Amino acid sequence: MWLRMKEICKFTPRAELEKLAGPAKFQLEDRPAYYHGGGFVVYYSPMRFRVEGLQRVEYGQPGEYAVGMYHFSSDESLRLEMGLDRAATEDAAPIGEEVLEGGITYSSTFRDARSWMAAHMPGLYQEGEVWRMVDGTMTLVNRYLSDEQYQLFFFGKSQKTKLGGFQFVFKEDEG
Repeated sequence: MWLRMKEICKFTPRAELEKLAGPAKFQLEDRPAYYHGGGFVVYYSPMRFRVEGLQRVEYGQPGEYAVGMYHFSSDESLRLEMGLDRAATEDAAPIGEEVLEGGITYSSTFRDARSWMAAHMPGLYQEGEVWRMVDGTMTLVNRYLSDEQYQLFFFGKSQKTKLGGFQFVFKEDEG
């Protein structure tokens, strides 16, 4: 499904996306995000928009327009990152294809991915950590590496932690 998903254009209507990727299994609570199975979550905007300077300018008719997607290699990672309390999924799994063409897969470690991004996108990527309060204690949720289109999630502190999921922002339609 990843090969189909990465070809979807930003602001594709939900009905059209589901013709290409298959119907969603369920909506993530009351959010504009739908689980498609296999660890894939697609998120939507109620309006098309463009950014002019610092302003978000909405246009067109209201609807559900695809903006991007997440993929997680395990149900635990999906529930942790999406904030799901219940065992909603039991089918998340790593994809066999490369996440980023030319080198990043689910067997890539944080160290491998950071080195690859530094070599292929010098100055264009960022890294950081996400912490949340869990039972009264600040807890590391993930480390991440990101660029304009991807955010890679690593659910551990070690340099050897393997990729656990990613966010992908759909490309703008060139035509």
